[in-house]
Amino acid sequence: MSKVFEENAQKAINLSEGLKKHFSEVSRYGVIESELDRLKDDALAAIAKIKEVEAMRLEVSRKLIAANAALDAVKEHAMKYRKLIKSHYSQEQWLRFGIQDKR
Repeated sequence: MSKVFEENAQKAINLSEGLKKHFSEVSRYGVIESELDRLKDDALAAIAKIKEVEAMRLEVSRKLIAANAALDAVKEHAMKYRKLIKSHYSQEQWLRFGIQDKR
């Protein structure tokens, strides 16, 4: 998780806990205990969500690596056949084999 995201969420948790410890002192300023609980719960939920996003990013990264490897294999395989056609047929005939190259 990014440092800024983590710091902001942790600051909210610390604030909630600090205000709850001194609730009798700050309640006269309109602080509501249930809202402090909600603040902490929301911060913890945000942390859980960003961890889920990070797991998804890791999975996307793995899948992208696999997709790129698959494409590299396809390109290599196709190149073998392109070279075969190019070495045995004139450039004018390449198009009928699906090769659109000009050279």
